[in-house]
Amino acid sequence: MDEQTLTMVFTLDNGDNYNINVDFPKDNLNKATVDAVMQKFIDKRAITKDGHVAEAIKEAYIVTETKNILA
Repeated sequence: MDEQTLTMVFTLDNGDNYNINVDFPKDNLNKATVDAVMQKFIDKRAITKDGHVAEAIKEAYIVTETKNILA
């Protein structure tokens, strides 16, 4: 059984990174769609950590984990 997690990585105004993980993302996501959502977070200043805000998109990726259930 495969499980996927979308990780969106933002760069904060102090140079640190901030990750948001989304379990079970929609199928067939593409870079343009994810970047548009990430940019909305940045534009609305919705992501902060210790007083620092997200100012740039660093990367986004999907991790697929396969679990083999033992019988």
